[in-house]
Amino acid sequence: MKTAKWEASTGALLALLATRRFVWGDLYTITLAGGGVLRYAKGDTDWTVQGNVWVHGGPAVEHPDRKPTMHQKVGTDVDTWQFSLIPRPFDLITGAPFPDMIGNVPMLNAIQAKVLRGAVVEVDRAFLPAWPTFPRPVALTPTGTLNVFTGRVASVDLDRSSAMISLNSHLELLNLNMPRNLYQAGCGHVLFDGGCTLNAALYATAFTVAAGSTKSELVVEGALPAGSGTYALGRVAFTSGLNAGYTRSIRTMTASGSTLQLKLVAPMPFPVTAGDTLTAWPGCDKQLTTCQAFGNSANFGGEPYIPSPELAV
Repeated sequence: MKTAKWEASTGALLALLATRRFVWGDLYTITLAGGGVLRYAKGDTDWTVQGNVWVHGGPAVEHPDRKPTMHQKVGTDVDTWQFSLIPRPFDLITGAPFPDMIGNVPMLNAIQAKVLRGAVVEVDRAFLPAWPTFPRPVALTPTGTLNVFTGRVASVDLDRSSAMISLNSHLELLNLNMPRNLYQAGCGHVLFDGGCTLNAALYATAFTVAAGSTKSELVVEGALPAGSGTYALGRVAFTSGLNAGYTRSIRTMTASGSTLQLKLVAPMPFPVTAGDTLTAWPGCDKQLTTCQAFGNSANFGGEPYIPSPELAV
């Protein structure tokens, strides 16, 4: 048997399951790549565990004709889980349209803008001896929970009213080309990752979007960054406006005095408005000279002095 993820007291969940008389509900925890967390409960009641609440009154976590399904295999094959999110078209009490949102964007619009890309979903099962009698408490506290699936979003199929989400278990991380690291002139690290060791917070710069910006090209006022001296190959993350929470990579940067034009690799999902705020980080072309400009050559992950095969004797 799996180990309980959480239980009210030591051994409480095992004792309850041993009775073979219990009720249960599924809890979905969606952790977005940007750090946001969404918690939804399947069924007609909220659940609370360790101060966190999984709500049932938001989007439904199943489709009447497409129940959540899981496929498991023996060995190292990737397990899968599919479920649907069906946001409400309007609030039944207030009549407000599209009350279910991610950030400040209607849920289906946000999903269409790929907000779930890179998200991790945990499916936990919460157990109780029996459903409480009416009136029910605002949120139920289970005897214990078990994790039944954890994986990353693999694909999303959208229709007019719902999103069918497919998950792959973390076993897919074993699908790596080997050897993992190759001898190459350029650095094998990603700027600010564990191999690079630089602290991203020390290089983050806040900007306000200026007039003339579009979804694909941002105009800001400010100085060049430390380190590489350019935002090209860096990234931006919006902190306000319709695009709050969304991140994009920067393709090129053009500087004219204190005016910087940042051309993005992919456009922002929603219109950009003058006055929106964002944070930008410098880029790195993975060359030794750039690493030296950051003062980080000791952690350079390339081999620039190995001759190319064409020059080998």
